Amino acid sequence: MRVQNTRRTRGSTLVTTLVLGGIATITAIAYLDIATQDLRTANARMREVATQNLAEGGLNAITQDLWRQFKIAQRFDALHSALNGASPTSPRWVRTGVFAGVGNYTASVIGYTQPDSYTRRITVRSVGWIDRNGNGQLDAREPRQVIDQTFDLALTRSAVFDYAYFVNNYGWMYGFSGEQLVMNGDSRSNGDFEFRYGSGGPPVFNGSIIASPNEKLSPRAQGRVILPGGFQTPRQWSNTEYATRALTDPWMRQVYNSAIHGAIGSSTFNLWRDYVYNAQGQMVNGSPFGAVLADVNGTRNFNNQTLDTRPTSELVLPDLNDLNYYINLSRTWRNPKATYSDGLPNPNYNQPAYIEVWDPQQNRYVRVDTNGVINGSVALIGYQNRPIRIHGPITVTQDVVIRGYIEGQGTIYAGRNVHIVGDIIYKNPPDFRGSVLNTVLSLNERKDALGLAARGSIMMGNTKRFGNPYPLHYMTPPFTRGRYDENGNWIPPFDARQTDSTGRMRYQSAYGDAGQNEIERLSLQIDINQNGIIEDDEKGISRIDAIMFTNFVGGGNLATDGRGLTVNGTIIAKDEAMVLYSLPLRFNYDWRIRERSLDDQPLINIELPRVASVMRLAWQKTR
Repeated sequence: MRVQNTRRTRGSTLVTTLVLGGIATITAIAYLDIATQDLRTANARMREVATQNLAEGGLNAITQDLWRQFKIAQRFDALHSALNGASPTSPRWVRTGVFAGVGNYTASVIGYTQPDSYTRRITVRSVGWIDRNGNGQLDAREPRQVIDQTFDLALTRSAVFDYAYFVNNYGWMYGFSGEQLVMNGDSRSNGDFEFRYGSGGPPVFNGSIIASPNEKLSPRAQGRVILPGGFQTPRQWSNTEYATRALTDPWMRQVYNSAIHGAIGSSTFNLWRDYVYNAQGQMVNGSPFGAVLADVNGTRNFNNQTLDTRPTSELVLPDLNDLNYYINLSRTWRNPKATYSDGLPNPNYNQPAYIEVWDPQQNRYVRVDTNGVINGSVALIGYQNRPIRIHGPITVTQDVVIRGYIEGQGTIYAGRNVHIVGDIIYKNPPDFRGSVLNTVLSLNERKDALGLAARGSIMMGNTKRFGNPYPLHYMTPPFTRGRYDENGNWIPPFDARQTDSTGRMRYQSAYGDAGQNEIERLSLQIDINQNGIIEDDEKGISRIDAIMFTNFVGGGNLATDGRGLTVNGTIIAKDEAMVLYSLPLRFNYDWRIRERSLDDQPLINIELPRVASVMRLAWQKTR
């Protein structure tokens, strides 16, 4: 053996061991550093996610709180008082919260502007943080996320005005057969919608029928379209039959024709789709086109073919409880339309609201409002040659009694009831026929339009002759329904026999000292003939040209003279109690009031009641 070689080998092994040990140590340190960094990154990411969730929780909490308050009130007054002047250095509506074991949030309004009279733009800021020291305050070194969100609260046109017949509590059509009932328009209920056919089979519905679940009603509504025999749908006119009949009826909306209205899905079709009838319901771009049945079980066509499985939901109904809002609207309103859709100037632009009636004693028109408002009750009678003239929104603090011919465009708001005691007929009615959309629009944009909106009810016919069962059975519980409001407070069902603050039952009129006797007198169909002589002839109600909206009941004794009834417009109510003494009953929807899109106003704006809505505009992390 050689001693010198052995020492060299031992020395080499020692060096190798030291090198490898050093590498292992370095590797371990590097691994620990990487692992520690990964752990730090993971912890930081967890803190980021947690604080963002906390901030978003704050955003949801404050947004829901603001929306709830606005949705209930349907007015800006309380929000304006609370939020005016909000800024990052002077926040308003501060809300705080704790998620146990996670962290805290503080949310507040830091911006409040008024883009227009129907919109309020709100910016909220929410800070989510992890409260490490548990003092309930955000300290300098505590993890945090800050998120800003901007949204609009607006009073927008209510979708309930898209229907010829809309009832909040219970939709019902009892006893009609064949063409005893012809519905040219869509119908909807914020609850069940029930049909009971007469002996002659199903009536005619040229439009959609929609029901929706409603847990606020008592008993709660499942939201079903209830048909005899399980699925015996109403009769429809085919497109061909409908088109033939529409030739002689200017009130009927047009039937879909691809040669005129464009191929389905085209730009021309999109302009027309909300104004036309199509017997074959189908889904186009995610929403129904044509006549469908829709309820809690989804959407199907009249052949029972399922088109969409999503259940329907209730629509928010406007609320007229705040009469002062409408008084102020009438006083301050100025006609906002400078030009018509064809570019011609509007001669009524910037003019205030007013209403005039012909006074036979004075042989001239007299204005019956003061700055758009009538204190107390009023009787309005329009003659064929001397119609009621209306322009803009008119507010009457108590009862409106009305019948006769109407000229102009506007809505009458009643602080109590609207009593329709005879026919209401437009002097210049619309005509929806024509193959060029712009021509149809420009023609009908100038035609007469009347809204009747009652804080109480709309009673039709001579109320002195109301009895049980017709129509009072349908104006009292259990036919009328109670419900809960957004805060869970119980709202009892409407009872027409209750006495209100006027000392009269809720279905009766508070007009004049003679009360119901005056209603009976005004129920006479008074007119002025071509020779200027006043003629009286007691008749029933056979025609109503109007958009009718009521906070409570819409109904009464109708068509008592054997002529049937035609409604050219809509009836929108919480409870419906229309009793027909003669047939047929015919509805023609007036699509001029329909909102064409979110950013496109209806063809005519007669200041119908509006409803609360919300739209998010922007969301961003600020740090």
